[in-house]
Amino acid sequence: MGMKVLLAERKDAKDVREGRTAFQTALKTGTVFIFVTPLDATTKDMVGTPELEAMNSTALLVNVGRGGVINEEALAKALRERKIAGAATDVFAQEPATKQTSPLLDPSIPNLLLSPHVAWYSSRTINGTLEILARNIEAFIAGEPQNVVIPGHK
Repeated sequence: MGMKVLLAERKDAKDVREGRTAFQTALKTGTVFIFVTPLDATTKDMVGTPELEAMNSTALLVNVGRGGVINEEALAKALRERKIAGAATDVFAQEPATKQTSPLLDPSIPNLLLSPHVAWYSSRTINGTLEILARNIEAFIAGEPQNVVIPGHK
């Protein structure tokens, strides 16, 4: 498609790793932003008014990571004021999202696509999940548990 793909470094990083672009540089030079970021203390409201204002007015923003990474109030305002060209999201800061909890559910916001967070829900993914489940049960019965989750353990 003739696109140059940039992988942005973490917003708060002191050094930029090889193969990555400084966060602020990516904001200023990128045209399509796809966020697949987990939500934690370092990514909450990672994109707010200053970041949206740093983007080009033709920028498109897609969030398929986690709600709360992009500040919904700031995004709604940027879209209304046409600071960016458009956005799409299938995640919200509070889920399920309602008109009372998310400013993004205002139908008057231009250039915004909303979708439920169900992109993973395909027959291929469901079948793969069932296969993994069957293997996990068989391994457990054989006394060789796999994919064990220990609460509080990283």
